[in-house]
Amino acid sequence: MSSQSTFKDVLRENRRTFLAILMLPVVGMIVAISLIVIRAPENLAVSVGLIILMLCQYLVLVFYISRRMDQLTST
Repeated sequence: MSSQSTFKDVLRENRRTFLAILMLPVVGMIVAISLIVIRAPENLAVSVGLIILMLCQYLVLVFYISRRMDQLTST
């Protein structure tokens, strides 16, 4: 029989996959900015400003989660 994997082991093995999945909205926001620049430049200032604000907040959250994962797997 195989031994049971603990949460730390699973998190350590799948850390990159988990972070890649978390970064998918960032890719979507970058695509949205490029589409706004191409399709509707008259709405550029407000739209891109709000997207960049959300992007910064989301990236801070992802970095926080990444650090927490490091703390959980190191001990």
